[in-house]
Parts: sequence; structure tokens; C-alpha cells
Amino acid sequence: MIIDDEAWIREGLCEHIEWEKLGIELVNVFEDGAEALAYLEKDPVDIVLSDIRMPNMTGLELVARLRVSGRVDGGGGAVTVKDLSAIKVIFLSGYGDFQYAQAALRLGAVDYLLKPTEVEEIENALLKAKALCASDRAFLSSMPPDATAPLEEPSSYLIKKALKYIHAHFAEEVHLAEIAGELFVTPNYLSRLFRQETGRSFIDYLSRIRLDKACSLLTEGKLKIYQVGEAVGYPNPRYFSEWFQKNTGMSPGDFRKRQI
Repeated sequence: MIIDDEAWIREGLCEHIEWEKLGIELVNVFEDGAEALAYLEKDPVDIVLSDIRMPNMTGLELVARLRVSGRVDGGGGAVTVKDLSAIKVIFLSGYGDFQYAQAALRLGAVDYLLKPTEVEEIENALLKAKALCASDRAFLSSMPPDATAPLEEPSSYLIKKALKYIHAHFAEEVHLAEIAGELFVTPNYLSRLFRQETGRSFIDYLSRIRLDKACSLLTEGKLKIYQVGEAVGYPNPRYFSEWFQKNTGMSPGDFRKRQI
């Protein structure tokens, strides 16, 4: 799905991206987030390519709504059930303000591309999103038949406790097995519940929390870069820099310079 309020961009994306070659079907095109959301609530898609600033509902607002949405019947009443919060989103924006990029990362965006963007770059992001969708399907197919059923309250309580533990200890070396031990459940069981309720793996969720904190500390500018790494659980400066660049597309130093 494509969402952009500029007709020439919508037309360009439809025409120049080799959808068939990528093995991706373009199912619909919208000019604002509100229209797109109404469609997605009835017929979910796997991947959304969206602008940020649009009338009625911005791309960020749309994705925020998706992330708190539940499961719906896919394909207009098909047997399969799709989780709206698991839709893969790629943002296209004409604004270099990193506050947008930071918000996009917090919402779990696959990529954040600045306009004008090369077609090849967009296609690479789409392939990345496609691979993530395949990974999600593989994970779900490996789960027991009743694993996707709505969780009872005790399970929700476990996840709340797990999230509380992560937020309190993200600066330390945190392992899923350690949290499972604190909650008196097996790591496999907790891993399954975690993804089912949050839409993310334990590692991905922990990484997002750390990234958000790292961006905040770098913006404040009070700590040296290696100290920021230590504060978010990465005491090795080189590893922290590589991890930060992989997740944001820039080094910690470059990110800090953009905040000045």
C-alpha cells in the first residue's frame, strides 16, 4: 500500500518501482492516513509505504493507531487473521528533522527515507520489509494451533511484569531466560507470549528501549559517547557505535551534531 498526499509521488511510486519483480503486490493507493486506516481495518496488508505529513491523519499517527490495534480477519473475511500492529511500515519524508525519524523508529518502522529517494533505495527497503514478513509467518507457523488465541489476564499480567523488568534493567546485561526465571515460567513460553502481546521479539523490544534512551542522552549532550553506550547496556564503544549506526543510519557522533 502507498500513502502520500502528492499525486505525482503516488504515480511515480506506482510506475517506477518494479513490484512484480520484487514479488510484492501493490493493492491500493491513498492520499491520507485516515482513508488508509479505514481500509486497513477491513483489509490488512503486509507492507505500507507512507509519507509523514498528510492532511487528516499523518503517517506517524496512522502507525501509532496500527500499533495499538488488535487482530482482524484478513482478506475481507478470509480464514486467516492478521495483526494490524505487525504491519511493516516504510516512511518517505521530505523532512530531515530527526525528531520524525526518532518517532518512526519508536513506532518500529522498517526504514525512514528522505525525499527525493532513489528507486533502488526504496526497493531495498521493500525487500527488507518483505523478509521481515516472511520471518513473522515462519514464527507463527512454528507455534501450536492455540498460540494465537486471545490471552487470558494471567498471561497479560506476566508480560506487564516482563516489560517493567526490562525498563528497570535495560542498562544491564538482560536475558530473556533471566526474566523468565523471575516470573517462574520457561523462556520459550515467555518468548511466545511476548511476541504475541507486543508484536515484537524480546530482543527487538529491548533494542528499541535502548535506542530511544541513547537518542535522548545524545541530544542532551551531557555524557560522552562511550558513556551513553554504557548507560544503555553497551559498554563496548565500538559495538555501541556499530549498533547505533545500524539502527539509525548514522553514527552517534553525527546524530549528536544534528541536534546542535
